[in-house]
Amino acid sequence: MMPAVAKRGRKTKQGRSCDDCFFRCRGLCALDLAEPCSTFRPDRPEGLVPPRQPALLVRDHADAGAGLAQTA
Repeated sequence: MMPAVAKRGRKTKQGRSCDDCFFRCRGLCALDLAEPCSTFRPDRPEGLVPPRQPALLVRDHADAGAGLAQTA
């Protein structure tokens, strides 16, 4: 008889697993998936760290009006 394969603990291409997730380690995850979900956050000593946000790009005022359609 073969032993049951645990769903959690599998490493994905990114090298992370549900066992490495903040929510799983704190007992806050209610999902039963075979791989980490889109809300995966690494469990770090400093706690929950928000994902990095993209930088805002400031457009020139001359460029801002160029894309608007003029109506008559």
